[in-house]
Amino acid sequence: SLILAGYFFFRKPEKIVPPSLAEGKAAIVFKDVKYSGEKKGIIDWEIRAKTGRKYIDKPIVEMEQMDGQYKPKAGMIVRFKGSKGSMNTEQETGTVEDVRIIHNDDYTLTTKYLDFDFQKGLTTTSAPVTIKGSRLTLMGVGLIANTKEETIKIAKNVTGFVEAKQGKYRFAADTFMYYMKENRYLLDGNAMMSGEDMKVTCSRLYIYTDGEEIEKIDARGKVRMYSKGSVAKNEQAVYHFKDNKVASTEPSKSEKNRSGA
Repeated sequence: SLILAGYFFFRKPEKIVPPSLAEGKAAIVFKDVKYSGEKKGIIDWEIRAKTGRKYIDKPIVEMEQMDGQYKPKAGMIVRFKGSKGSMNTEQETGTVEDVRIIHNDDYTLTTKYLDFDFQKGLTTTSAPVTIKGSRLTLMGVGLIANTKEETIKIAKNVTGFVEAKQGKYRFAADTFMYYMKENRYLLDGNAMMSGEDMKVTCSRLYIYTDGEEIEKIDARGKVRMYSKGSVAKNEQAVYHFKDNKVASTEPSKSEKNRSGA
């Protein structure tokens, strides 16, 4: 939701509040500007900026000291801030720098910049990304948010922590994918997740939640699942958090911890 909101923040403006302005040779400079969009007569997003520069000879708008908010549905507010940004109004592409996005006062995303392409429905960056919330801390490098497919991907060097009823779990992987429709996460490539009562390493790790709590994880490819003093070696294994129980989908090689094991 945090990353998806970036797409709506910087759409081509539909309404412009009349600002004070000064003319230059190549551009018109607007002071204290505000852009807003409406849905069924209700303002669902707005962007404010200290200055806005509209070029006369090309379809480019530049903005500085930006902030605003987006309301995708009732009861949900996404706020953002950026030091500056630019947009090509014909191609509907652009960049926002020093981005900070806050979702319902629960989660905050920060990155050096975000590129957007509204026609393709993409928001991307190759810079480091940090997401922090009451239960989740996620760090990585590079981001691709596809609003049409409703997916969010962290490209590499993924690390973080997640809070569950059973405790705190650390995770790491080469890449991270979030499927918004299914509320499902994927740690792909050298995946690892560990807590006090469980540790798993594998090639791919699917994490299923009910929107609040982790329900289960599905580990696949060279699985090593450590739980309750035993290790299960398999190509696939499922760990149910509610029952604190491992369920292997195939015959596995398991052994109790022994001295020297």
